[in-house]
Amino acid sequence: MTTRLLVAVVLALPLAAAAQSGEMWEITSQMNIPGMPAGMGAQTNRVCQGDDPERAAAEKKDRQDCKVVDKKQTGTRLQVTMKCKDGTMTIDQQYNAARSEFKGVMKMTSKDGDMTINTTGRKVGACDVKQAAKEQKDQQAAIQAQVAAAKAQGAAATKQYAEGQIKQCATALDNMQWREFHVYGQCYKKTDANCKTNMDSSNQMSPEIWKSCTARVAEYCKRFQTQEGFVKARADETAAQMCGVTTASVKAAQCPKAAESGSLAFLGAYCPTEAKPIAQEHCVGRDYTSKMGGKYARFCESYLASNSLEKPPASATQKATDTVKQGVSKGMDKLKGLFGR
Repeated sequence: MTTRLLVAVVLALPLAAAAQSGEMWEITSQMNIPGMPAGMGAQTNRVCQGDDPERAAAEKKDRQDCKVVDKKQTGTRLQVTMKCKDGTMTIDQQYNAARSEFKGVMKMTSKDGDMTINTTGRKVGACDVKQAAKEQKDQQAAIQAQVAAAKAQGAAATKQYAEGQIKQCATALDNMQWREFHVYGQCYKKTDANCKTNMDSSNQMSPEIWKSCTARVAEYCKRFQTQEGFVKARADETAAQMCGVTTASVKAAQCPKAAESGSLAFLGAYCPTEAKPIAQEHCVGRDYTSKMGGKYARFCESYLASNSLEKPPASATQKATDTVKQGVSKGMDKLKGLFGR
């Protein structure tokens, strides 16, 4: 049984014995539940009761699932036992001689636990039953409108938040920035208690965000193990650990493929062994300086940033050829001197 239903029953019952038209009662209730801090659960309400309060109470929708199975009433006391959908409720209320005040106790026993509500009430005057009913109806309609507006506002805010988080995860994938995945990246493939709690909470809060972001983290890890994705992620070792791999394992798998396909950007940055012959040919001496800005420029820049390189020593045949060229050149210079040219 809900707290709202319990309080509603309390408000109606003391008035059932006062079959006077248009009486305004002020009723204070104090709810006591095991574990509830003292002072909490108290509320005061005013209710206008007509000339047939018991019938009016029975007609209320929130009390239709309760049935009175025992009732004892005297001039100064009311005892009621009710069977409700959620459990059994007993009410015992005692009035003063003038029936202008009362004290009561209501106990509820259910599968969810026990609850006690202590009540006091006093008659505060007369009232217009129809006007009071109209005001109550208007008040309920206003509350319902506020609740509906709050729900709509909350739904809109939740939708906006979800869209923002999903967009952020999509951008993180496009830019290969694993840190922008936040908890979805930090806890990917991790099973420790902290990550399990965080991921379970995220899933419960928004299954839509959880599904989208975890799927994008999985796609990130696939791309990380490709040449293009690895370069875009700048070979981030922490990102590799998130994905359950290492940068060394990715290089070992991709460097032979890069050498075969001629992927200069990947070779120059991450494959010094496979890149060295190309670098020796195109990244030293006059050949390199004359080709600055050509297709090997970025390759050489990446390679030389982390590797030193010297022109490979000439072979014996090459040395002999160079010696002949030098001798011919010197001979031509002497002939030019003899003829004055």
